[in-house]
Amino acid sequence: MRILLSIFFIFALLYPMGNTINYDEQYYQEEINEVNQAVQENPLKNIILETFVFQNRNGKNIPVKRVEVGSRVVYINRVINSNSEPRSGIVVKNPIPKGAKYINGSAICDGDCIISYSTDGGATLTQNENRDETYNYIEFLFKNIPAYKEYRMGFRAIIHK
Repeated sequence: MRILLSIFFIFALLYPMGNTINYDEQYYQEEINEVNQAVQENPLKNIILETFVFQNRNGKNIPVKRVEVGSRVVYINRVINSNSEPRSGIVVKNPIPKGAKYINGSAICDGDCIISYSTDGGATLTQNENRDETYNYIEFLFKNIPAYKEYRMGFRAIIHK
């Protein structure tokens, strides 16, 4: 049985505002409530999903909320099974934020995970990444997440106008 976990990350509605982007201002409370509602319902009750945005500064990945246009960022998501039972078929849907361009070849994930890519917002998916395509959506399918296990997934992007 496949279980879908659809999320709107802090950066999901990202778009350039002058020379910097404020992730906090782009995240709407209604979407937070929708995500929380979905996670409260079974079978996702004990699945936790977190998102972080980092930028390399002085050789270290630093969490950021504002970035300059033209900057490279790293989006890291963390999925945790806080249940005493393993979960299977967990799908994390990850739209590429507006104002960000996915860097082809940069998507990775831990564990037993299948990465799929889309150029049409997830309507059609392929597992074979074509470096000439401009992807706007990535989907991570975890075949199995053992009890109390955490996995990370992520990708790199360049912020543009």
